[in-house]
Order: sequence, then C-alpha cells, then structure tokens
Amino acid sequence: MNEETSENAKLPEASASGSSIMAGAVKLDPADFSKKPTLYLLALMALALVLTFVGYMPILFDFFAGDDYVHLIWLKEAVQHPELVWRNFHTSWLDGTTTKFYRPLISVFMVSDYVLWNHSAIGFHLTNLLFHLASTAFIFLIARELALLTLREEKAKIQEELSGKTYKALPISILYIWPFFSAAVFGLYPLHTETVSWITGRVDAVVTAFITGSFWFYLRARKTGGEKTSWFASRKASLTFSFILMVLALLSKEMAITLPAIFVLIELLYAAPGERPRSVLEGLLSKSYLLRALKNTAMYWGLIVVYFIVRRLALGTFVGGYDDSLFFIANYKAFIKTWLNGLRLFFEPLNHELISARAIPTRLWDFYLGLIGLGTLVNLVLTPALGRLFLFLCGWLVLSLAPVYKIFAIADDLQGSRLAYVATVPLAFLIALAVVVVSRGIVARKQLWSRSLLGVGFVALSFYVLHLNNQAWVDAGVEANSIRAGLSKLYKEVPGDPQILFVGLPDQIHGAYICRNALVGMTRTPQLERDAVNAIMVDKFEPILPFGYMKESLYKDRDKVLVYRWCPEAANSLGHFEKMELNDIKEYPVKEAKVFSAGALQTVLKPVQSENTKFEFLPDGTLSVIGGSGKLGRPEMRFDPGPINAYALEFVTVKLKQQAVSDAFKSASAKEGADLLYTNDLVPQFDIKRRTPTPMPTAVGEATLVFPLRSLPEWSLGGKSHGLTLRLPHDSNCIIEEITVAPAASLVPSLNFANSGYLGSKGFLHLSQEKKQDDITFDISQIKGDPVGVWMEVTRPNLLFEEQNCTTPSRVAQTNTKFKTAFSGKSGTITLKREDFSALGIYQLRLWPVFKDGSKGQASDHIVVAVDS
Repeated sequence: MNEETSENAKLPEASASGSSIMAGAVKLDPADFSKKPTLYLLALMALALVLTFVGYMPILFDFFAGDDYVHLIWLKEAVQHPELVWRNFHTSWLDGTTTKFYRPLISVFMVSDYVLWNHSAIGFHLTNLLFHLASTAFIFLIARELALLTLREEKAKIQEELSGKTYKALPISILYIWPFFSAAVFGLYPLHTETVSWITGRVDAVVTAFITGSFWFYLRARKTGGEKTSWFASRKASLTFSFILMVLALLSKEMAITLPAIFVLIELLYAAPGERPRSVLEGLLSKSYLLRALKNTAMYWGLIVVYFIVRRLALGTFVGGYDDSLFFIANYKAFIKTWLNGLRLFFEPLNHELISARAIPTRLWDFYLGLIGLGTLVNLVLTPALGRLFLFLCGWLVLSLAPVYKIFAIADDLQGSRLAYVATVPLAFLIALAVVVVSRGIVARKQLWSRSLLGVGFVALSFYVLHLNNQAWVDAGVEANSIRAGLSKLYKEVPGDPQILFVGLPDQIHGAYICRNALVGMTRTPQLERDAVNAIMVDKFEPILPFGYMKESLYKDRDKVLVYRWCPEAANSLGHFEKMELNDIKEYPVKEAKVFSAGALQTVLKPVQSENTKFEFLPDGTLSVIGGSGKLGRPEMRFDPGPINAYALEFVTVKLKQQAVSDAFKSASAKEGADLLYTNDLVPQFDIKRRTPTPMPTAVGEATLVFPLRSLPEWSLGGKSHGLTLRLPHDSNCIIEEITVAPAASLVPSLNFANSGYLGSKGFLHLSQEKKQDDITFDISQIKGDPVGVWMEVTRPNLLFEEQNCTTPSRVAQTNTKFKTAFSGKSGTITLKREDFSALGIYQLRLWPVFKDGSKGQASDHIVVAVDS
C-alpha cells in the first residue's frame, strides 16, 4: 500500500490542455485520505468482506444438496484410497464417463474439507464462502491497480493541498470509493447464490479466486520496476505468484484459459511504466504494444499449450465437457432466446420464483440500474480517462463469457447462474464506475456524496435481494435434512435392502437443488445407518432413466418392489414417506381404448368459462371452441375420465376439426402448442409445470392431438386421477369431436432386449470390449394406421431427447450414423454393434412407426445404450 502511495506522488501533473478532472480542488471536512492510505484501504476492504460474510450467514448450517451427495460417495472412497485423488490429475474428473472435465484441484479441496470437518457440511459451506471472500478481496486490490493505471495514463496526479483538507474528486473516488463498491457489489451480487450457497457450485468460486489473484499479481508485476527491493516485492515474485495462481486456476476449471487474453488486452490498452501514453486506437494498432503484449504474456500462452496437451492425455480430447463438441448447437433459435434470457438475469439477478417481475425489489433494481447506467454514461462523456477503463472491462466481460457460450443458460429461478459467476467480476467493476466523480469545484463535493449514496443504496438493495435469493437454499437445506431423517426412519422399519422406488422427492425448490442426483448418496453411509443400493428415485420427468420402458416389468414384479411417496412437512405432520400400492390397478397394460364422443363427451368435458373464450355444445354432441387474445384467451376444458389409477392412463388423444386459422392463431400455436395438465393424489393442484405438451396443427380440417402421460413418473405413480385440463392456444377456432384414452400398444412401437426389466438392467443396454453387440426386438402390429416398419433414432453421445413419446424427431439425434436406421416389417430384430458408436458414453435410442406414405407416428419409449470401455 505504501508503495502505491509513493508512486502516486510521482504522477505528473495534468496539463492545462489535458483532462479537466484535476483542475480544481474541493474543500471537505472529513479526514484527509492521503495521510493514512493503508489504514483507509484496509478498513474499506474489511467492510466489504464483513458485509459479504454477513450476507451469506443464513446458509452456514449443516446441509448437503443435489450433486453434493455424489461427491460424498466419492469422498468416502477417496479417503480410504488416496490414489483416487491422484487419478483425477490424469483422468476425467471423478472418473466421469458421460462427461469429460479436467478439475483435479476441486477434488483436493473437497477431500480436505471431508477430512477436516468430519463430514459436517458447515465446513464445506465455509470453504465456499472463503473462496468467494478471496475473490472479493482481490477485486478490491485489482480496482486499486486499475485506478492507478487510469490516472497514470491520463497524466493525472494526486497531490496534497497546503491546507491539508482538500483533494481532487477523481483520485479520491477512483482510488478509494471505486475499489470498495466494486468489491461490495461483487461480494453481495444476488446472482452468486448457486455458486456460494451450493457446495458443488464451488467450482466457479475456486477458479475465480485464482483468476483474480493471478490478474492482480500480473498488474503488480507490470508496474514494478528494476529497483532493488525485497524478493517478495519484486517483479519476479509477482510474476511467479501470478503464474502459480494461473496453474491452480487451470487445475480448477476450464474458465481460466481466458487469462492470457485478458493480460494481452491490458497490455494493448495501457502503456507500460515509462512508456509514452497513446490513444486507445493507437495502442490497439501499435506494433510495439503488440510485441510487448506477446513478450510479457508468452509464458502464459505456453502454459495454455501445456494445459491442452495434459487435457488431451487425461481426457482423450481437447474439448470435453458434456458432449465433447465445440460448435454443435441443436436449435439456434432456442440458443439465441436462451442467451437473451440469461443476459437479462445476468443484469437483473432476482429469483423470479420468489420475487415477481412487478415486486418492489425488482422495480427498485431496475431503477438503480438505470441510474447506474446514466451515471456511467455521464462519466464516459466527461472523462476520457474512464473510456479506456470501460473498454477494458467490457472486453474482460466478453472474454469471461466466451468459454460457456454453448451452455450459458440462466433460468428465472437462477438455475445455471454459476456459469456467469466469473463474468460478474468485470460486471462489478462496471457497475461501480457510476460512483466515480469526475466533476470539479464545488460540484464535486456534492457529487461525491450523492454518488456514494447511490452506491450505498445499490449495495443495500443487493444485500436484501441476496437474502431473498438465499432463502431458496435455506429451504432446500431444511428439506434435504428432513428427507434424510425420513429415509433413516424408513430404513429402520424396512429390513434388508429391498428394491424401493421413490416418487415425489423434490428435484429442487425455487432453483435450489435438493434431490437431483442425490438419492444415491443419501442412502449410503455415513448419511444413512447402512448402505442401501437398491433405492431409485423417479421425478416428474425422467430425462435419463427409461421409466416408460420399465413400467410393464415394474407392474409385473410389483410384489418384489416397494413404492414410497414423499410427503413434505405440513402443519400437522413432519415430512415422511408413505407406501403406495400398485395392486389396485385392475388391468395393465390396458388393451382397449375408452372413447368419449357425442353425448358421452358432454359428461366428461367441462369448459372453463372466461370473458375472452366461447364454448358451445352442438346438437351432435361435439364442442365448439373459440379462443381469444390476452390473459384469459386460452380455451380451457376440464376432462374427467372417471375413477382410474393414473398408472394405467397413458395416452389421451383429442380428435378435432379446425374451423378457421388466423395469423394470430398460427403465432400462438408456435409459441404455446396444446397442453394437458394433470392432477392426482401426488399432484393435487393444477400447475403449468405439471403438464404434457403436444404441437398444435395449423391447417384447416381434421386433426388429432396426442398427449403422452406414460413416461411421467409423477403422473403414473401418483395414485388416483383427479382429472385433467386441456388447454388450446390463443385464438383457437375448432370443434372437439372425440376424446380417447388410448392404450400404448395402439400408438407406439414396443421394443425389448434381454434382462432389461426393472429387476434387470432397468432399460440400460451395455456394449463393451467384452460384449461388442446386442439385439433388440420390436413389434408394431397393434398400432393403428397399418405401419410398414420402424425408424431408429439415436442421440449424440451424452445428450438426451428433449421430449418422450412425442411426434417430432429430436434435434440432438445423430444424422450421419454408421448403422442402419430403417427396418421394415411388423416385427423384427435390430443388432447394435459397439463399433458403430462414435465415442464412449451414453446414448438414448427409440423407434418410430413408419407408414406407407413415409410419415412417422408416435415415438416409442427410449432405452439407454451405455458404450463402455
């Protein structure tokens, strides 16, 4: 700190023709900052750190959530077999086969927490917070260095006035106030809850701490001259620490590959000490600047080369990730839409499942963003000194988002927000630019206070919104602990390790993970009194586990499988598991269709009247439906097929006749489609999240909608049906002629392979060096419409079908396959060979019935093909 102060004294005075920001001094009574800069800097940094720590205190209790339990299984083994930790340095992280990540240092920190804290989650949460605090501290220090660069580049100078009580507005605000607000904004930014509050989310907190540390030491090395000093204060020491921290960052997460580019950017925009300052354009186009940038960053680029070589040796690929693909994007329109929504939440990080878009905190946040944008714009117009800094920070932000361009997605409940954690570092600097004062004379005194108050208000709002966002993780932690207690009680009552299927366990609550990938860890020691390896969880939608495929074998072996439903804590009872019975299902699979038409249609279909829709039962018993625009313009009808166990009700078809098709209807159909919402014992209330969608035809004439319920565990294992709700798009104009509860065999192909039932492989077909091929059989003889064969659809490695039992082929399916995809006949055998699959991992496979005209029907249940080494 003292070194910085002495350097400030060397800054040359701004010329009369230069920036006007230094032209006047402002009298102010508070203590002179320049007398004790180190003390004030430490106090401001400490204040930012304390505020951040207090902001995260609500989540500092003993709870694991989601993927944390996957780590707990591995950690238990790693403590007993330390070679597993070393293996992460030369193979995929956690020995992953379906994903390829190189993050060995994360495992080291996880193991140390597991050992040091004796399995207590509090220690894990503290470690997360400590890394977050480390980044916050480095951000303060980086802001200080960038401030010095900004002042030096504009030939500005900090000087003490003779009175000892005067100061220049820009140096005081950018050297002291800007670092504080940059650190405080980052520390309390509400987008960070997934990274800091979720133990597994620490990956981004760890890499960011090392990235910011490496960058700060690089800035220190850049300004250090050749004067004799202690080794720790020398340029060589700073470069050494910067290099080491970058190595640690690369061992933590792939995001660190952008560091050399950030270093190059700073070199191109800012002159070296003793070098003639140039304009931004001159610097970017300067050959000498470029050569200096390449020279100063050469060892970092060399490290990147070494990193990718190690990555290739460890993972067998340079890319890795979820699908080992750098440019594959299944749906560009959805990709752009996802990015735009992610950016919206990047700047407005409120959990909209907890805070509505019209709530006061949301409106206040938007108001403050407007003020911040206006304040920053004014600063940029008045002060060229900040334009260079602004450009650098924007470039840093873009570079920080580049590594996640394919997977950048933030949901309204902030799921996925950890992907933007690194990018919030430059964002915090940009937001805090609004507090920098560039005025002079008496105006500066007023603006220094007013802009500081703006910063204080935004930090206070961030603290409050962070508290609201963190409430989701507090609730998730409480619920996860309640589920663990329920499992402990259940397994004390159930002897041995029977096959148990759990339904109703919450995947997440308001974006905070609870049971996603967690049951396997919850049912192992020391989380449970004994290991239970035969426990399986099914959710409302199972993207991997082929639940629909397993239903027949599950029903057949229902006497050998226990099914339990989770009942959350209520006013008069604690959270507990309730046993469910499949024996009351009279027939499964159902063989006969149940058709409702003419007079019978009126008994089961009840329109939901609204001011923007119109319904009329016609003399022939059909229902005329006319939708409108606006909030109440979607036609809704309650459909009650009578008392039936949801397990046996698998498909609902709706035969209708489009009367007229408007442009508004076509637009609504493309956005909304048609939905069938469901209720049962497990889902007592209609909810848009509990639905099965299908595309809505937009041509005049007859059409049939097919709504698949078969593959939804939350429906099938939900007990008795409480009724369904049919929702058509806005501006619909059609006549509903018939509704059918259809058996699966009449719509989708049947497929099978050896030992694939619930008590067998559970729908997973394994191919390996020992088992190089296997056969699956198919049957389409009962499908209506007289199909002539099937078409086989297989996903790319480690990608999943977007929908199940649907009518539209997947965008993630392989298009250029080595194997045959078309097979004729009402039944037959398909041979799968390991050599035909391009990479190790999992693939999903399903069949489509093909008719004489080449059209396809409804997709079958999927199975999983696991290609092993």
